[in-house]
Amino acid sequence: MAPIVTAVGNRKGGVGKSCMTGAMAWALALRGHRVLVLDMDPQGNLSKWLLDELPDRTMFDVLYADQPGILGEAAVPSLFPGVWIVPADEQLARIEVEALMTPEMRLKTAAHGSSEFDAFDVVLIDMPPALGRLTLNGLIAADSVIAVTTAEAFPVQGLVAFVETVEKVQGRPHLNPNLVLEGILINSFDGSAEHKYQLGQLREAYGDRILAPIIPKRTAMRDAVSAQIPLTKVGSQGAADLQEALTQLVTRVWKEN
Repeated sequence: MAPIVTAVGNRKGGVGKSCMTGAMAWALALRGHRVLVLDMDPQGNLSKWLLDELPDRTMFDVLYADQPGILGEAAVPSLFPGVWIVPADEQLARIEVEALMTPEMRLKTAAHGSSEFDAFDVVLIDMPPALGRLTLNGLIAADSVIAVTTAEAFPVQGLVAFVETVEKVQGRPHLNPNLVLEGILINSFDGSAEHKYQLGQLREAYGDRILAPIIPKRTAMRDAVSAQIPLTKVGSQGAADLQEALTQLVTRVWKEN
């Protein structure tokens, strides 16, 4: 049985997209899922959180090779039990500019016919804060997509552009007409007047597409990333708050699995 593949993105950086991808992967692993994370962001922040060092083969090698079934072979265990990763490095940015045949289809090709890939329950794709080839690779290969934003003006503008890109991919039969917008994840909510205003605007625009619960702002996420540990190892009330919110979120999103 093929895994559920969910892409995670926003055109705007700094919204905690990579942190949310890693934290959701850990929450799913705690529920007993076998999780694979694909780091499609050349910045490699998620890879730096989940690995001590890069393996010989990275996402750049996978995409550049353009070979069916190669993706699962590149997956390596992360520092988080139950979570595997195909990591990114800076070379991945070359995919955006090099002359390649069908560059937007390479991730889907790499997953095709891979028994190692199909052995996972859930695959999460951490996409770059851009709307280029790498993001298209993620959206074309995914079953669903989660848009991550903070409740601030510029991230919300990036969210709007990202959702428009999702809709374009859905609307073209040669891309991914079966792609589902799973919802919009609001991250780092601090209850300020600005955040409350932007949240109201988001609810008005997207309604029940806003995922629950809203993820609160806590320094524990920064602590977990810095120490290369999952939230459950941080040992603070803030970490417990975040873990509880993320457990509720993944239980709702992946409720039938």
